[in-house]
Amino acid sequence: MTHSLHREGKIESLEKDYAVFIYPARGYNYKGSAPKVRRLVEIVYQVGPANMIATTLRKNLYSGVEPEAVLDSIKEGCRVFTVFNSRDKIRDLLKNLKEADQGISIVVSGLIDRVRDIAAEVGINPHTINLSLGIHGGTEKLPPADIRQFTTMCGHAMISPKLVQDVIRRVKTGKVDSWKGSMILANPCACGIYNPHRSQEMLEDLSPLYTVSRW
Repeated sequence: MTHSLHREGKIESLEKDYAVFIYPARGYNYKGSAPKVRRLVEIVYQVGPANMIATTLRKNLYSGVEPEAVLDSIKEGCRVFTVFNSRDKIRDLLKNLKEADQGISIVVSGLIDRVRDIAAEVGINPHTINLSLGIHGGTEKLPPADIRQFTTMCGHAMISPKLVQDVIRRVKTGKVDSWKGSMILANPCACGIYNPHRSQEMLEDLSPLYTVSRW
């Protein structure tokens, strides 16, 4: 899905950021998909996601909802959006999903060379590859790159740049810790692919150096 392709940041940070979609398709494998998607979500929980939302419940991993409630909510056609924060986890996930062989489309977003290497390790040949071609047009109107590395983790642009700036200030001044700040930023994301573990590291890197931007 293309809304997960535009994440920005340093290579060493993006190496800890892999979005995964579980996506039944109408007219192909939509009918009867509920038990198959449920099985795949069980595998997601076993591996340990950094965040997740099922479209039948729309509550992320940090909303207080129990895994069983998420699993029980899954109905025919449910789509699941999740993100993982390590190469080892995404490799284990793909290995386990392949073995489960439920016939449901799995989409993985991340650094293309890393994703292709992991797919080769577990014996998967990607069906389709989409690439981000970068940002074009009036780029001078965009927030700075250090802010965009946060905002682009929500594929629907629900993370306000001003909120990011405010959270960085609050972490810097000790009003909230880096994990609490990361939770504040993750909360508006409606697609479940905001990675709070990566966000926490970025807040810790930025807050000692951060000054008010003129943007």
